[in-house]
Amino acid sequence: MGNAQTSAFTTDDVSGVYSKGFETSSVSSKFNTSTKFTRSLTLSPNGRFEYHNFRQLKGQEEEHWWARGNWRLEGKVIFFTTTKDDINDQFTIDLNNTKARFFKKSPRSKSPKIQPTYIRFFESDYSQTKNLKLPKTDE
Repeated sequence: MGNAQTSAFTTDDVSGVYSKGFETSSVSSKFNTSTKFTRSLTLSPNGRFEYHNFRQLKGQEEEHWWARGNWRLEGKVIFFTTTKDDINDQFTIDLNNTKARFFKKSPRSKSPKIQPTYIRFFESDYSQTKNLKLPKTDE
């Protein structure tokens, strides 16, 4: 009979800003392309979240997709819920049925290796978040 492992992480550990962005450019004899992407997630200590997905392709207008709602922590898993009150003309993404795992170096670890804090989405009906890894940027 084994002991169940419980997480020592709290809402304060998890809340914060997580973000990842990149810019690409490619020049070939036929094409000159560039792309900018940014995905960010803010987890507020009061249990609210805001997700922003930004994209700009060369020669096109910027595109923005937003989501908001509630989040809760159970062990190391973050659960996201969006209600009909969270959806409007700006906030159009529904993140119900979305889960992410929280990763942070254990305070008991004696390793000198630097381990960034991040979350990784592992379940979602919204394809843009599936397997998305976002590092915490406000530590």
